[in-house]
Amino acid sequence: MVKKLTSKISFLLAISLSALSLSACSNNNSSQSENGASASSASTESISASSADTDSSSSNEDISDNTTSDIVIDDTEAIGIKTVDSNGDYYKDKQVYVQKIDGLSEDFMRGVDISSFLSEIESGVVFKDYEGNDIDSQGFFDLLADSGVNYVRIRVWNDPYDENGNGYGGGNCDIDRAISMGEYATNAGMKVYIDFHYSDFWADPNKQMCPKAWEGMSISEKETTLYDYTKESLEKLKDAGVDVGLVAVGNETDSGMAGVTSNSEKCKLYSAGSKAVREVFPDAYVAVHYSNPQRDYMEIAKMLDDTGVDYDVFATSYYPYWHGTLENLTDTLKNVADTYGKKVMVAETSWAYTLDDGDGSGNTVGKGSNDDSSEYSISVQGQSEVIRNVIKAVADVGDAGIGMFYWEPAWIPVNVYADTTDNASDTLKANSAAWEKYGAGWASSYASVYDPDDAGQYYGGSSWDNQALFDFAGYPLYSLKTFGYVYEGNEVEGMEFEGALTPSGITVSLGEDISLYLPKTVKGEYTGDVRLDLPVEWDDYSNIKEFGEYKLFGTVTDILSDEEDNTSRVIIKITVLPESLLENSDFETGDDSGWLLEGNGPWVDTEDVYRGEYGLHFWSQTAVEFTATQTYTAIHSGNYTASMMIQGGDAGDDQVITITVTNETKGTSVTAETKVTGWLEWTNPTTDVIEADAGDILTVTIYVKGASGAWGTIDDAYLYIE
Repeated sequence: MVKKLTSKISFLLAISLSALSLSACSNNNSSQSENGASASSASTESISASSADTDSSSSNEDISDNTTSDIVIDDTEAIGIKTVDSNGDYYKDKQVYVQKIDGLSEDFMRGVDISSFLSEIESGVVFKDYEGNDIDSQGFFDLLADSGVNYVRIRVWNDPYDENGNGYGGGNCDIDRAISMGEYATNAGMKVYIDFHYSDFWADPNKQMCPKAWEGMSISEKETTLYDYTKESLEKLKDAGVDVGLVAVGNETDSGMAGVTSNSEKCKLYSAGSKAVREVFPDAYVAVHYSNPQRDYMEIAKMLDDTGVDYDVFATSYYPYWHGTLENLTDTLKNVADTYGKKVMVAETSWAYTLDDGDGSGNTVGKGSNDDSSEYSISVQGQSEVIRNVIKAVADVGDAGIGMFYWEPAWIPVNVYADTTDNASDTLKANSAAWEKYGAGWASSYASVYDPDDAGQYYGGSSWDNQALFDFAGYPLYSLKTFGYVYEGNEVEGMEFEGALTPSGITVSLGEDISLYLPKTVKGEYTGDVRLDLPVEWDDYSNIKEFGEYKLFGTVTDILSDEEDNTSRVIIKITVLPESLLENSDFETGDDSGWLLEGNGPWVDTEDVYRGEYGLHFWSQTAVEFTATQTYTAIHSGNYTASMMIQGGDAGDDQVITITVTNETKGTSVTAETKVTGWLEWTNPTTDVIEADAGDILTVTIYVKGASGAWGTIDDAYLYIE
């Protein structure tokens, strides 16, 4: 999945804010009755671990220093709190409305990544069927298949263990465990997607660590070793009868793979892995996997083509709260498919059904973190709509769009945690022990030696339990059935149209055709948290002829009603930008032409832009400090103003971000200040006016100073005359 990207708060960082200092005790098996209460029968095995300290400001301690044992966890009260919504209704009972996807191929990959499953089971987690009956491991995979899932994705790490055999966590996903899960999937009639990370632990856009055993190898030695490792692993899967249909050579390999960072070396490793796949599973797809469809995938696809990499599928991650619109997803994948003749797919997606945390170790999506619900509600219905709409977005590519995979739908708490219960501290200790002993959390303390910067500081539980397709107590949510419902649709009784949601505002430059930016549909809201795309007809806007902010009304029609007048009014904000006097103000040339960039951190990129395709991105592992300047000679006398859009984070308390206009001729200047406060939290610093006569020389200077790791994007840097 997507973890620490250079431009957003990630999975690992989300955990780091709330999973510090979690530790030791025993795990439990819980058996839950139909009404949601549980009777726990806990394991009494002694597990060596440190004493618990739930103060999130504390540091992790040596997990081996202290020992607790024989603690039985009764999480009945916590289950009663955490498995119902604010109205007291059980999440497991919530039905979902699903629109049919016309023409969807029966062979379309409707998959889930269940890589943490064995660690969950070993920790004592018990899953249920839709009737509330306990199910065994094979029953779990049968349930997936019965719900419409036809593919299972399993990540594979080379050696996720320390020198004493202690697992790093995150499911301890080596090839032997992949074989076990692959056998269950095959027995249930599903195919298997093997996701090689070519690392001993998490590989993601910001971290592609070399396996321990491959350290010090030359690129040619790595090619040979990677080929041998891939072939040997796949032969084990084949000998076990696992029905492998797709193999990814690397996971989110934007920045490298197996410790290499250059594209040329990375492509050599791709080819080595691909060769092994062709030899062992000649009918299986070979996939490459990148992380963000807002990047320039055409450039990447061209690089793969130029270097002759043998692959079939260009795969991407797509998380709605990070990766832009579905329209962009479809367009991006279609461009790759049409230009290079490749299949395309989404390898990872997900959505939250609640903002609650279930295990005491904070979540990627939570209150104030990635919780924008303007497009989808945070609900079981919201999950269903994400699954359905991402499938449709890939299918809209055409025959080349072959699949979508939901990431970790079964990564639920070992014991359900609620901080208001009397045994909250003991529950957290028991969970921590399971994370350590069985790898049921994202990382154990044993991963610290291999991954000291992330796992060494932030080891702990699952940051994904509220995005699972099972509730915290193991009951399947009806959103899981969306994988099957997409073929015929699913109705819900009593749905009523409640009105249209206010769409996001649009920004256009003065003189641009506004109709190109106005949405053709907006979200309509129905009872039961259902949100559907409804057609909208906008009022006349021909009077918008000057720069400024405007409000435009439109009429939305309920597509489910037979009544012609069942409509709703909606309003959209339109920002019309003035004509900029600077060259390449919006960086849409795709480079820094017109600008003088000096210092550490900036480059023009496609990621996280305000509008258009490009922006001035910045990030550095060391302190960020740079200027972007441009000079303009005034043609007309008057009052001039400069402004920009900027977003970002991790710049520190001492960050300094300014935009300044200096009249070099008169020796005067005006400055506007701002700070970056979070991903896509755009600010618009705008200077006061500065007087200039015709012929005066004006210099616009953008200055950014931030801590190591500061990141962000600057867009629409304007100078204009009022």
